[in-house]
Amino acid sequence: MTINDSAIAESTTNTITTTSTKIKARGRRWIAWLDISQSLSGVILALFLWTHLVLVSSILLGGDAMSWVAGLMELSFLSSDGHGYPWIVSLIAMGIGTLAFIHALVAMQKLPLSLKQQLALRKQMSAIKHGDTQLWVTGVIIFVLLPVHLWLIGSAPETIGPSGSASRIWNDGVWLLYLPLLLSVELHAAIGIYRVAIKWGAARDLNTRARMKKIKNIISVVFVLIGLASLLAFLPYA
Repeated sequence: MTINDSAIAESTTNTITTTSTKIKARGRRWIAWLDISQSLSGVILALFLWTHLVLVSSILLGGDAMSWVAGLMELSFLSSDGHGYPWIVSLIAMGIGTLAFIHALVAMQKLPLSLKQQLALRKQMSAIKHGDTQLWVTGVIIFVLLPVHLWLIGSAPETIGPSGSASRIWNDGVWLLYLPLLLSVELHAAIGIYRVAIKWGAARDLNTRARMKKIKNIISVVFVLIGLASLLAFLPYA
């Protein structure tokens, strides 16, 4: 091999190495961007979920309280007839649906889609027995049930209120959808916030993960109980 041939070979090797390094760097940036997107969208959805549940739980204070909250959400104080603008609720439903779809799309990058990945995950779960990891199935339940809920609300926002909501939940049997959705979203949201908090050092600030898990479990139980109580509180208005 001549000196020129050696130089060309070395240059080619350096070019390949540089290209490979750039590709790996781009891959790492892409993975980091996906991780941040999933965390940010998840936190926004969890905060909205808890806010939404608190607003719905106004039924526990009576029908008038919920009617006032529904009117406030529809900006009834800005309309001349006092009926508000129900389409605002439809816009919110569309926005949450879009954000939830983006969150699910990003999260799917981590799902075990191939048989090899599923077998590896099953082996890991049987060995580690990590409860939070096993609850990824809640995300699948939400992905199936949430669009139905958003459609029911977004397509008939004018029915939101003590009587309309009660009729939908109990007379139309939608509680069969709301009950598993309630349990799934509360578990999923609490676990998601817990993992984000762990990632950003909250466990270090609060000394232990055990304390973080206790807080997570308390939040889950409290919001599930609020949700169940709210569903039952609609019964007299059905």
